[in-house]
Amino acid sequence: MANELPTESARPKARPARSEATRQRLVAAAADALLEGEGEFEMSQVARRARVSDGLPYHYFGSKAGALSAVIDAFYDRYYAVVNQPLDGSRPWPEREFERLQSWLGFLYGERLAPIVLGRMGRTVQVAGLESARQDQLIELARRNIELGQRAGDISETIDAGIAAAAIIGAIRQAASQAFQAPEPPALAVLTAQLWGLIAGALGLPTREPLVR
Repeated sequence: MANELPTESARPKARPARSEATRQRLVAAAADALLEGEGEFEMSQVARRARVSDGLPYHYFGSKAGALSAVIDAFYDRYYAVVNQPLDGSRPWPEREFERLQSWLGFLYGERLAPIVLGRMGRTVQVAGLESARQDQLIELARRNIELGQRAGDISETIDAGIAAAAIIGAIRQAASQAFQAPEPPALAVLTAQLWGLIAGALGLPTREPLVR
């Protein structure tokens, strides 16, 4: 009917606070189970850890794959927040971005899920599929950031910002994967220095580490 108002079900609804709190508890329980199983878990473990009925995780996630997706998405939300943190734009680009790299790698080394998501599970179909869109976001952020450096005169305008961004984000991702799969990961300071050398080389910057105020 032309004059009929949309039904309540047709309108987007915000998730009630209690429902969201339960979902976050289930996501945390699934993350704990994933860690305990070194990349494997069962929905019954999630329910037991969250102290809920066996059916409640299915109500929120639909399936084990849905629960895994929720855990990985939450990991990337934390990851993205660190990479995209606002820094003082009045500082020289190399100084500011070296600090970002330190925070970025510090997060990965301190995040308990990073060795599983970026290491063991990094090549699985589900993780790769979820990660692809996130990597595209990071590359776009990096491209804009490099262009800011070019406008400030810190980076040569002859550098193709898009290509450099893809190379840098890809290198950091692969370096993290290799570090987490190594029998003994390199020290954080060593990996930071190596990656800064790669970034500086890609952007035509001095390879020495900037002094961060």
